Amino acid sequence: MIKYAVFMMLVFAWAFEGIAQTQDRTHFPKAKIYLQDHKVFNAKNLTITGAEASFLDSNAEKQQTIMVDEIDFIKIPKGNHALIGASFGAATGALSSLLIDLDTDPLGRPREKDAGFYLAMTGGGAALGALIGLLVPKWKSVYLNKKSAGLYVPLKFDVSSEMGVATIKITMKI
Repeated sequence: MIKYAVFMMLVFAWAFEGIAQTQDRTHFPKAKIYLQDHKVFNAKNLTITGAEASFLDSNAEKQQTIMVDEIDFIKIPKGNHALIGASFGAATGALSSLLIDLDTDPLGRPREKDAGFYLAMTGGGAALGALIGLLVPKWKSVYLNKKSAGLYVPLKFDVSSEMGVATIKITMKI
């Protein structure tokens, strides 16, 4: 029972840790700013004050100031995907070792593999997956415009029916 209570306390602490850290933060060293017109800025030294956000645009290397109403959402980097990469790599390594073990030699006899072979393939896959996962950053949302909350797809659907024929026109801004 005590283990369950400690586990639940850790889960709640982990769940509310993100909320506690971002409620009063207004300065971020690195961020991605997504505007409502689908522009994306790679920002450095982002500062949000009241109705505007100022930052150094990494691409143009100049200071920018944007009204918060124009921003769709803002994300900041938070860690990487090393654990997920290691999991996929280990699963791939284990599956590969099983498939190699099912293969027969040229005379049709099954090839005997020991436990070290399976461990090496699984461990090697996990290590390779972790290295790949280190290169893929995680992004955490720190601002979401309430007007555009929810799923937003930049498609425009037009439905018309003329003389019994229904047509659907899909327009996407690229």
